[in-house]
Amino acid sequence: MLKMLAGSGLSAVNVIQGRMTIGAVALLLLAVATRRSLRIHYRHWWLLGLYGVFTLSLNQVSYTFAITRLPVGITLLIEYLAPVLIALWIRFVRRTRLPGTLWVGIGTTLLGLALVSQVWTTMSLDVLGLLTAMVAAATLAGRFLLAEHGLRVHDPLVLTTWGACVGAVSLLPLAPFPFDRVDATDWFLLTWIGVVGMATAVLLSALGQRTISSTAASLISCVEILVGAGLAAVLLGELLTPVQLVGSVVMLVGIVAAQVVLARASGSRTQLPEAPELTPSRA
Repeated sequence: MLKMLAGSGLSAVNVIQGRMTIGAVALLLLAVATRRSLRIHYRHWWLLGLYGVFTLSLNQVSYTFAITRLPVGITLLIEYLAPVLIALWIRFVRRTRLPGTLWVGIGTTLLGLALVSQVWTTMSLDVLGLLTAMVAAATLAGRFLLAEHGLRVHDPLVLTTWGACVGAVSLLPLAPFPFDRVDATDWFLLTWIGVVGMATAVLLSALGQRTISSTAASLISCVEILVGAGLAAVLLGELLTPVQLVGSVVMLVGIVAAQVVLARASGSRTQLPEAPELTPSRA
């Protein structure tokens, strides 16, 4: 969908602004419809601010800038180092030992991603592009880690709603939005990537993290690359090469292997409290 907006009169920043704002409105409407209490204690605003500005807005801006300086395959490979960063954080900051086979699963996933992205097709790397791609990786890792922390206090819908709202507001000063150059087709595409690509994806990720760890969630997020490749084949006629198909299988093997390891080790992990259903509260 993002590629289909490339021919519109919107800049990359405008697309991000539209996506974030529409996604935030969708989440806010869902929160109101399900009668969620959106009251937040002032002591928790720092987390929601970081979650919205750092892990949502900055992630999208840094990724978008990186692909203007680097091939998309290289950018994706660097951004999806997020599971490695999370594992390193857990090992050296939280001082929690991780099974050696987990690192094998992560490595296998990254190998598959490298094959899908075909990173060997270019050796021309831009320093600024590399730095912004690393920012994208750090912010993606931060999204899972902050969500894991925030979900101990907040309902997933409340966390993602306020995060998206704060993130959308933080993007407003970057550039004026050209409403006069947006036609019906552009609005449809923006609505799709806002509601499905942002709001639904972020909410489902937060809901999933009520029962799985940040490491597991970040690994599963790598499937996004395969889904994107499948949609590109259907909508844009961009078929995968045999090497990319092999890479897809390798990625899935790595993800499944890592999930099996994490599932076996989950007995020693403290589970989060049960998430409330997305139904109107009785309060």
